[in-house]
Amino acid sequence: MSKIVAIVSSPRKQSNGKDIVAEMVKAAEANGNEVVTYSINDLENMKACQACMACKKSGKCVRKDDITPVIDAIKEADGVILSAPDYFGQPCAQFRILQDRFYCFIGPDFALQIPEGKKVATVVTCGGGYDGAVAIAQAMTGTMVNFFKFESLGEIVYSEAQNGPAKDNADVLAKAAEIGSKF
Repeated sequence: MSKIVAIVSSPRKQSNGKDIVAEMVKAAEANGNEVVTYSINDLENMKACQACMACKKSGKCVRKDDITPVIDAIKEADGVILSAPDYFGQPCAQFRILQDRFYCFIGPDFALQIPEGKKVATVVTCGGGYDGAVAIAQAMTGTMVNFFKFESLGEIVYSEAQNGPAKDNADVLAKAAEIGSKF
């Protein structure tokens, strides 16, 4: 049994990203995996990376806030599902705060402080601007693969303007289940 961490970054209570991630989670759990889902927007006390470099001495982020358990869970996990909506050509702020805190995964000599070979799946949603959302998904996956040596299981980029709500789209839910079953 693997441990999987699912990250929902959308500030909306109901979102396409949340629906797609839920389908991935369901498939991962059906394979016997233990999955913990974090909704980043629900964290009340989250602080951005301060580039204090203390993690380079201690081997972990020294900030103590609601993101700390998320970072710890990712360190212990075998796989991660990342999701973010496209806001003005970038992942939303909630995701960026979390992603910057991944700096603690790299040591002072730029050696990894986490095991290589973890798995990652990426979900980016958008209202429009599909090509920009594709670029965001590629960048998010690229960070995990290139910096942290994760193995990509796939990406989903979803435009509600083009396809309607994800919860009503059998094709995207099937693709989410397919990717989730790879964990």
